[in-house]
Amino acid sequence: MLNTAATSTLTAATHGSDLAATAHTAGQVATVALIVTVALGLYLLGCLFWPFGKCRRCKGAGKFKSPLGRAYRYCGRCQGSGLRVRLGRHVINHIRAVHGAGDNSTSKGKR
Repeated sequence: MLNTAATSTLTAATHGSDLAATAHTAGQVATVALIVTVALGLYLLGCLFWPFGKCRRCKGAGKFKSPLGRAYRYCGRCQGSGLRVRLGRHVINHIRAVHGAGDNSTSKGKR
């Protein structure tokens, strides 16, 4: 047999106040945001050093075999190199282009 008084005390003790739950949730959100920021930074750092990945269409081979198995043709997506530019490297290149365009266009007219 369960005692109803013990059940209500247990429920109140486990749920606590809403303010404590909100503070705990905010801490979890901050932790997740920090982890995501660090992971994104490491990915962009990796893209800085290793800007290319395998082509997804030809899986890095750069060519396809013909149906008969003797002739090859080059991959149209990577033009036979077997490489593609990673998404993070596109972001880095865009940031550099915007930064370079900002320095060149505004500083020449005001000197």
